[in-house]
Amino acid sequence: MTNAERRRYIGKMGKDLFKSYTSEIIRVDEENLNGYAAHVKILEIDRPFIVGEGVCIGDVGYSWVQFLPDNENWALCAMYDNHGNIIEWYFDITRKNAVDEEGSPYCDDLYLDLVVMPDGRILIFDEDELQDAYESDMITADEFHMAHRVKDELIERKIADANYLEALCSKLSALLKSKGETG
Repeated sequence: MTNAERRRYIGKMGKDLFKSYTSEIIRVDEENLNGYAAHVKILEIDRPFIVGEGVCIGDVGYSWVQFLPDNENWALCAMYDNHGNIIEWYFDITRKNAVDEEGSPYCDDLYLDLVVMPDGRILIFDEDELQDAYESDMITADEFHMAHRVKDELIERKIADANYLEALCSKLSALLKSKGETG
């Protein structure tokens, strides 16, 4: 898989995921909080988006708050049900976070994922995909080690902590709401 195939744009969902949705993307420049945030509201879907052991992360009325921080190698997606309850916080470990020539923020996914559940449990996914990508020369040794380092830093810096994530996503939601109303 090429870098372009692993590129993820925040606030933009493929029609294979959702038939229709609304999306608001803003630039965030607050003290200790810089990057891009997006709010996606699912309006229409062919079938619920089920992952893992039957966890629904996408259905009509669900919403996602995404954050792509500057100068970091991770992207966050907080997934909420149709009552506004958090389902999970999903981190993609990224090769880079950037903005394309058209001004659209994106990240290049680096296989390894970390999920924080509402009860504080931390789950690590796709270590096998990261290993396979390394062994097949799709990523370098530096990228392989960086992915593990970033995962460990998210945990050590308490970013992958339910209380921190609740506060972060509340702040992002408030910024999205205020800038969406005025901008």
